[in-house]
Amino acid sequence: MSKSRACVLALAAAGMFALAPTASFAAPPAVPAGAKDCRGFRAVGSGLTESIASLMATQGAINLAENRGFSIVGDAKLQSCTSTGIFGVECAATSYACKLPH
Repeated sequence: MSKSRACVLALAAAGMFALAPTASFAAPPAVPAGAKDCRGFRAVGSGLTESIASLMATQGAINLAENRGFSIVGDAKLQSCTSTGIFGVECAATSYACKLPH
C-alpha cells in the first residue's frame, strides 16, 4: 500500500464517529427559564490519537443536539476514552440540551 493511500485511510478512520441520544446524566446543568424539553445526548468519536477522538466525540455530542433543534446548556463533557488497538482510540462524550421558546 502506498504511503499516500495509507494516509487517506488513516484520515477516513479518524473522521468516523457514531452518535446516539441518551437520557442519563449524573447532574444536569441549570435549565434555562422557559425551556420546554431537556435531554442528554451521547456521541462516540474515534481517531488515531486521543486528542482527535475526544474532539470528534465532544463536537459530535454538540452537533447531534443542535441538528435536532436543541440549544446546548453548558459544555459537552468527555466521559471516557479507550484504546481500540490498531484502530486507534475511541472516546465517548455527552451534552445536555433544551428546546427553548422562540
